Amino acid sequence: AFARPPEGELALDRLRMPDRWHIRPDVEQKIRGELAYLTDYRKEGMLVGRILRAGIAHARILSIETAAAEALPGVVAVVTHRDVPGLNAFGIVVQDQPALCFDKVRHRGDPVAAVAAIDEETAQKALALIDVRYAPLPVVDDMEAALEPQAMRVHENGNLQREILFTRGDSIQGFAKAAHIVEETYITPRQMHGFMETEGGYAFVGPDGKLNMCAGGQHGGRDRLQLSRILGLDEDDIRVVTSPTGGAFGGKDELSIQPVLALLALKARRPVRLHLSRAESMLAGQKRHPMKIRMKTACDAQGVLLAQQVDLVADAGAYASLGPSVLETALEHAIGPYVVGNITTRGRLAYTNNGLCGAFRGFGANQMTFAVECQMDRLAALCGLSPLEIRRRNLRQPGSPGYLGQVVSTSERLEEMLAAATASVLWRKPQGIGADQEWIIGTGMALNYQGNGLGSVIPDPAAGRLALTKQGLIEGAFGLDEMGQGLLPAICAAISAELGCARQDVLPLIGDTLLAPDSGSTTASRGSHVVWASVRLAAPEFRQAMCRAAAGMLGCDAEQLVLVPGGFAEPGSHSGAILLSYADLAAALPEKDLPSVTVTFDFPKTDYTDANARYIFAFGASLARVAVSRVTGEVRVLDLHQHSAAGPIIDLAAYLGQLEGGAVQGLGFTLTEDCPMQEAAYLTGNFDTYMLPGIQDAPLGLHVFALEDLDPGDAHGPRGVGELGIGAVTPAIANAIAAATGYWPPVMPVVPETLLAHLSVTA
Repeated sequence: AFARPPEGELALDRLRMPDRWHIRPDVEQKIRGELAYLTDYRKEGMLVGRILRAGIAHARILSIETAAAEALPGVVAVVTHRDVPGLNAFGIVVQDQPALCFDKVRHRGDPVAAVAAIDEETAQKALALIDVRYAPLPVVDDMEAALEPQAMRVHENGNLQREILFTRGDSIQGFAKAAHIVEETYITPRQMHGFMETEGGYAFVGPDGKLNMCAGGQHGGRDRLQLSRILGLDEDDIRVVTSPTGGAFGGKDELSIQPVLALLALKARRPVRLHLSRAESMLAGQKRHPMKIRMKTACDAQGVLLAQQVDLVADAGAYASLGPSVLETALEHAIGPYVVGNITTRGRLAYTNNGLCGAFRGFGANQMTFAVECQMDRLAALCGLSPLEIRRRNLRQPGSPGYLGQVVSTSERLEEMLAAATASVLWRKPQGIGADQEWIIGTGMALNYQGNGLGSVIPDPAAGRLALTKQGLIEGAFGLDEMGQGLLPAICAAISAELGCARQDVLPLIGDTLLAPDSGSTTASRGSHVVWASVRLAAPEFRQAMCRAAAGMLGCDAEQLVLVPGGFAEPGSHSGAILLSYADLAAALPEKDLPSVTVTFDFPKTDYTDANARYIFAFGASLARVAVSRVTGEVRVLDLHQHSAAGPIIDLAAYLGQLEGGAVQGLGFTLTEDCPMQEAAYLTGNFDTYMLPGIQDAPLGLHVFALEDLDPGDAHGPRGVGELGIGAVTPAIANAIAAATGYWPPVMPVVPETLLAHLSVTA
């Protein structure tokens, strides 16, 4: 028997209602390859910047000699730590990463010096002339060994960057009462973001003496703050432009090339561009934190959860970056969407010499969801229950406290997501050994419970602006960044829906600290709410100002006008005749009188200060149907269904793209992607040895479903889905592999040899 799916759930990839599909404003330029990214900018007289990397994983710096490089014809500027006028350290959470190394290097990609020259060839020659002498130090390349007392210290204060402990109830008593216990160690990979545009941009000092930094990022306001510390400049003396960005997924949340680029531009007093090659990005760029999650879970004979123990170790790499927050988020999702009375968790973040790790889509929640959801299936098998039934018996109820005891927002939709999973057609498709006797087919599922926003103890202000431009367009200005995720169509859609104008009447303005208000970071699935809430807050005053200005020209009352596509009309007019266009209104008004409304607000959060807790959550269920080869151990994902509940959809194509994109990125995390290291050196240096999923790897049965409703009175509107698409993909595939073979793979990515070894034992 299969339950009915939730009422109102939409199959997005099959929906063909014309009023819900719109062409995004940047699509034509992108398809034609004509969109100019910040790394594409060229100007006569622009210098080329290059960075000298350490090339050694751990060493004290004895000396840095640059005279020969400075004397090379065509070299305009050489910078080292001696040229840093302010704080030679940065980091979103902990300022532990030097702009240019001065006392020691902590990973092979550490920047030691940089040059600006008339061309690339000269810049490379100059790097070769810089003489850096090192005293090598023992390499710390294992995150658990790094935490041993005798380990060499990567930083002076030790290798334990952060430890988080949490206990509720009595887990010892809980395990003592258990009928079934599952204990496993789950290992997740060092995944690369794989964005198409590597780190880069350009910088120059303007005629007004202010520094202009134009480099793809995810929060221009925060980049400006960090640069002001390094450069010893007021924030008002720095302009940061961060859009368009050719992909990020969290990998451009932290500074990368910006400190060096700024120092070169300031010293050279000429425009400088700097763009990392793919190999240099591999060496110096951030990756997803590898994690080792030891999880022990107990239930009674009826499958009711009794206790959970979690011990997590994550590799920070050489510097903290956003690692502490990733650790927090992972541990906040340590029991997923379930009720467990007795919990003991410990999380540790270890410094090593293994390069850089930082923010990545899912932000630790997806690693923990992998472990939790596999535990649920394994317990179900021991209890003789279906994977669906054991989840139903343990599902958290709407309105109950969050994992840390915090109040959470309304509109929880876990029961609906479980109902959608139960009703899925995938359970009714062929399973077991195929006719060719090679492929074994199995179906698995996993629930997803993803927090939105930065949490309860981190300040999270946001802002947005609606304004009429002199060209007659309604500007939506936000300090957010378009990274391919669909921010531009979301802005157009939100303004059009709220004001009644057409999408074509809207001009998005984003990613510029001089021109747009600071909306906060383009991270943590928060962008959708920031755009929606800004427009909702600004619209009444802006609409009134627009109608008053139009009424003054038309000689009528403002109440007799409404905004419609192209201009103003009478309320309830059947003709739809435009009485005054936006362009004519803008042309008639002085610049200073053009209507403009800016709003500021805080991202919704719970009143909880004992730990960093989320308030708003989005919900999902992923189902995977896989085929495992008994000959090669290969895993093919035949079908992947993503059910989601994140409130009203702002832009359908962007929503679909996020869920589909997250699914394929999760596919790579599960089956092919890893950056293995040996003696703190990457064994892969380019995409030729790093297996990103391609279009041929995407399941033919990749479908997305959405539930859009909210509880009555829910004022928080759309939730973000940027991370929802990846969250439950890995455990759904792992559980499907187990359904086919009886083996739950605890190590990602799944290695065919491991599956073959299991199949040979069970044959």
